[in-house]
Amino acid sequence: MKRRDFIKYGSILGAATTVKAKSLEGWADLTNFDKKTVLSSNRFGMFEAVIQSGEVLETKAFKGDYFPSPMIKAAADRIQNQTRVEYPMVRKSFLKAKGPSNNHLRGKEEFVRVSWDVALDLTAKHMRDTFDKYGPESIYGECYWWGGSGRVSWGRTVSRRMMRILGGFVTESGDYSTGAGLVIMPHVLGGSSVYDTPTKWKSIIENAKNVVIWGCDPLLTNQITWSTPMHRCYKEYEKLQAAVFSGKIKAFSVDPRKNETQKYLDSEHIAVKPNTDVALMIGMAHYLYTKKLYDEKFIKKYTVGFNKFKKYLLGKEDGEEKDIKWASKICGVDEKTIAKFATTLAKERTVLLCGRALQRQDHGEQAHWMCTVLAAMLGHMGLPGGGIEFSLAYNSSGATDKLAPTITGISQSIPEKYNKKYPNAPWLKHHDVVIPSSRSIEAIQRPGEDLDQNGKKIKLPHIRLMYNASGSPLTRHHDVNNMIKQWKKVDTVITAEPYWTSTAKMSDIILPVATELERIDIDQTGGTKEYIIARKAHVKPKGESQSDFWICRELCKRWGYEEVFTEEKTELEWVKYIYEDAVQKAKTMNLKMPSFEKFWEKGYVRFEEDDTSTQNYTRYTEFRENPYKHRLGTPSGKIEIYSPVIAKFNYDDCKGHPMWIEPIEWLGDKEKTKKYPMHIISPHSKYRLHSQLNNTFIRGLYEIGGREPLVINHKEAKKRGLKTGDIARIFNDRGEILVGVYVSDIVIDDVAVVCEGAWYSPEKLGDKTLCQHGNVNVLTIDKGTSKLAQSNIAHTALVQIEKYKGELKPINAFTKPKIIQSL
Repeated sequence: MKRRDFIKYGSILGAATTVKAKSLEGWADLTNFDKKTVLSSNRFGMFEAVIQSGEVLETKAFKGDYFPSPMIKAAADRIQNQTRVEYPMVRKSFLKAKGPSNNHLRGKEEFVRVSWDVALDLTAKHMRDTFDKYGPESIYGECYWWGGSGRVSWGRTVSRRMMRILGGFVTESGDYSTGAGLVIMPHVLGGSSVYDTPTKWKSIIENAKNVVIWGCDPLLTNQITWSTPMHRCYKEYEKLQAAVFSGKIKAFSVDPRKNETQKYLDSEHIAVKPNTDVALMIGMAHYLYTKKLYDEKFIKKYTVGFNKFKKYLLGKEDGEEKDIKWASKICGVDEKTIAKFATTLAKERTVLLCGRALQRQDHGEQAHWMCTVLAAMLGHMGLPGGGIEFSLAYNSSGATDKLAPTITGISQSIPEKYNKKYPNAPWLKHHDVVIPSSRSIEAIQRPGEDLDQNGKKIKLPHIRLMYNASGSPLTRHHDVNNMIKQWKKVDTVITAEPYWTSTAKMSDIILPVATELERIDIDQTGGTKEYIIARKAHVKPKGESQSDFWICRELCKRWGYEEVFTEEKTELEWVKYIYEDAVQKAKTMNLKMPSFEKFWEKGYVRFEEDDTSTQNYTRYTEFRENPYKHRLGTPSGKIEIYSPVIAKFNYDDCKGHPMWIEPIEWLGDKEKTKKYPMHIISPHSKYRLHSQLNNTFIRGLYEIGGREPLVINHKEAKKRGLKTGDIARIFNDRGEILVGVYVSDIVIDDVAVVCEGAWYSPEKLGDKTLCQHGNVNVLTIDKGTSKLAQSNIAHTALVQIEKYKGELKPINAFTKPKIIQSL
């Protein structure tokens, strides 16, 4: 996609986005003739909002955004949206009993509108009572990463701070995005790798000859960041495209489909079957070794354990040689292509961009481990622009940094001074209970049982209360039908949320949350740190919505610890404190910043000077220069192709070196494919952030028949009598969904693509019924990657697809539940 085409796409969105908002009562300071343009930001970028009479009429890109995402156009619709939770609510049976009652009626019975005092009193009481009776293991409060944003009132941070003041809660190690990588890579490279600072694109474009984009789609995923994106990396993509088109760089895309980045770069497409990347890499490694194309000096100097891995390659461990013929049968890439691919990468400097999708599959640890082995054999690690990257495809990474201070945020931890003031406080007597990322439903299902992870035995907690903020587990988590079944075992479900998501509808207490334009905060742009942004409450919160900070403060107040939560600061005072801290950091860097008052009035401060000291950064340069002085964090100080630590765990599903292990479901399983012959993958959508924005007008631009699209090629569509525009049913033993068909040969045979994030819309909420809207996690498997990481395997699932001939029932994902005013 050319930049002008992307901008054209954005202007099309702009034409469709003059959203007429409903009247906001009580915004008395404005008249019908008042109109202003204000600045704000969210995870899609900085933007200007046109506000009249307290209503957001439209949003447009901030002039400083190099490559603005069209998704910012939905900011108005996010505020004035039919799915907003406007008032505190309590499920009817729960309110009547003043506690847990008729959990099986979640999602089915009415909600009762209550005052904030009633909702907060109930919430505080049941959190306190549950904790006092059962301890931290009874309160689940992971509160996921992506909902909302900001440094003061981000729901995840303040909710976890609140629950630490309560005394602790069940939290998760790692995350759904990188869970397997976060566990395996410290054993292999001595650090997380997946979140480490990546090589700069400037270094890659100037020095690399081959860029391999393996299981990722940077052009799509870099639209959003943890904080506020300015999309500087897209300027680097233009330079990369020019280098590719001129023949200076060869680009490859290894993926079951032709993704946005592949199309933009016109990369050579290595069409691999889902979940077989490790077999392809192992076949390449065998070829490199037997053809003497690998860097033997690098292997000897910078790695340990190659000889043990070599025995596996040559079949001396199991009697099966892992040559390209072996690999081709598994991964579907022909032998000549594998040989040519491996030779090309070995001959000239190569950088491998390995995506998170590779480790979100059964035995996902093996993919990141084997990527590293392949990179080591190529020998380009630490050379300018070469080696391997696990984080370059995300968070607007790789552009030149600006000389700027990094702002802090309100902490999840409790300040030391309050430990002295409250010597008998609950947070001093207890601690959090940590489980692996994505294992929460397994804990509800198997409380008290042991779970292996990374050499330890973890006792699964008995979760009795869930506090949800910043996300919708019923959209995010896998095997939704099992989740709903287990959900009924939890005594109390509390959700702080701006929208009537499926999770909100399946809760007992709902606390309405204000969005970014409705509250005060501060943020900094991700990637380059170019801007610090003032976020003001430009419009009145919808209904009686409040910030997460306010909600958590009120709960702590009811427990007698309000000052511990606030540190005696208001939200605005926290913003000023964070800004003043940045001012002090800037002074140490010889940078001048305006006063807080001037910053707040203007809406931002910009740092324009490039950080020339990092613009040519390449990861592992120092390690390559002196591996003894700059040891890695592994036990050996080197790259561990073989890990004695992992080997001692004696796991049957993660041995001492990377290897091919058949997934629980894949296209090579002859028995399972008789019933379910298609492999379904669920990449990110370019039209939303996970499930965010699915409730806005944007879904009308891509949905087919009001449903999430299914991409399937002509051959597979013909088998099933499908054509673009049809409605299809996708199903397996775990569930069934309806989707709108889009026929395209961008995807290989036997593979179906349905993007993750569609709002869950069953015929009957709370029961195992057909999802009318196409939430792919109805079909995915809730299983840990292996005993090592126990992360999720979202991309491992077999299905069948057929043309839907039944009655199309209304989609209820975006309708509010029945609400009554009193009991």
